Amino acid sequence: MNIRIPLFLFIPILVISCAAAPLQATGAGNVLVTRNAPAQGCMFVGEVLGSQGNFWTAEFTSDEDLIRGARNRMRDKAFDLGANFVQIELENQSHNTTHDSLGGVYSSVVVGNAYECPEL
Repeated sequence: MNIRIPLFLFIPILVISCAAAPLQATGAGNVLVTRNAPAQGCMFVGEVLGSQGNFWTAEFTSDEDLIRGARNRMRDKAFDLGANFVQIELENQSHNTTHDSLGGVYSSVVVGNAYECPEL
């Protein structure tokens, strides 16, 4: 069986895979993401994780967009928990080292602790 994907369907998929994941929640852009510890009085609300990228789309997405997309997804999850502050605990970029022509980051994962801080 020969399956052909029309070019007019392939191009939009390729273009979408090239961008950072946008913020989904209104207000998620106000969530502060930092490595610094939260101020006193902040209440822990949960652990959050954000990721973007895979081996197949890595060649079409910049390293910066992979990292930004992972952080945007983490901000959305923190916002859904009612948080306005995230302390990053782990940031991991998977690098492609199997072939010289496929260098760079192919996925980004960010893990953090989300807090609700009255002072922000």
